[in-house]
Amino acid sequence: MLTRHSFLACLMVGLFLIAAVAEDEEASILFDSTRDGDWNIYSMNVDGSNQIRLTQSFSNDFCPWPSPDGSYIVFSSQRAGSTQRLYTMRADGQDVQGGDVMGAGPVWSPDGLRYVFVSLIDGDGEICVVNADGTGFLQLTDNACGDFEPTWLPDGDHIGWSSGLSGNADIYVMQANGTNFVQLTDEPSIEAYPNWSPDGSRIVFCSDRSGAWEIYVMDADGDNVCQLTDTDKFNGTPRWSPDGTRIVFQSNRDGDSEIYVMDADGGNVRQLTDNTAEDAHPCWLPQK
Repeated sequence: MLTRHSFLACLMVGLFLIAAVAEDEEASILFDSTRDGDWNIYSMNVDGSNQIRLTQSFSNDFCPWPSPDGSYIVFSSQRAGSTQRLYTMRADGQDVQGGDVMGAGPVWSPDGLRYVFVSLIDGDGEICVVNADGTGFLQLTDNACGDFEPTWLPDGDHIGWSSGLSGNADIYVMQANGTNFVQLTDEPSIEAYPNWSPDGSRIVFCSDRSGAWEIYVMDADGDNVCQLTDTDKFNGTPRWSPDGTRIVFQSNRDGDSEIYVMDADGGNVRQLTDNTAEDAHPCWLPQK
């Protein structure tokens, strides 16, 4: 149950973010979908219009993430076989390159020089980084418990992720060289898909602590947790908009996975996709 103090803190943060300038009007949204058979990558306007297929392979392309300037997209794919590998393409889907690095769920660093991703290098999920040209591979974690869903903090010097180190999945942060682990959540539940706000002050994540997969926000130190969704369905993969006023996420509240967007305080929820396929892993594509 939220205390009066934590409720007021959440309310003030929400009001501040809603009052911010809506810079993400100059952004679009990336996601992956099975609407054309295999998983492919798509883009759409922030209001859900102009949905365009970007990848055309007869394999599975997953988890797109843009370069900081919005010119390129890194993603994972099975186009070279059953094992996922990392690829890049231009924001219009052209000039696909890569495939040398095995991994999944890549996220571009704020300086545009590296990716963080999950590798099954030792049989379980580990967090790794590699330079954008495919060189400089570095394994950051080495745990038998599994480490997943990494993301960069806005400062570029730290990485957040979900790990089973505590016996169940919790959210952690570490320096980008793999040192100084800090545990941010400690619940007898699963905490997953952390994503830091553009100013680094807040973390949005999903958890099954209520008995269903819902989306929450908390301060960067793990305090002042606020629940944003309450649907008794799966709500996951939340990502902040470039200006911190909105959150895009996926949910199966209508029976299959669709893409939604809501204000940073959980209000004004809007459904962006509507089909019988699976739409997942949304993120914001900055305008070039």
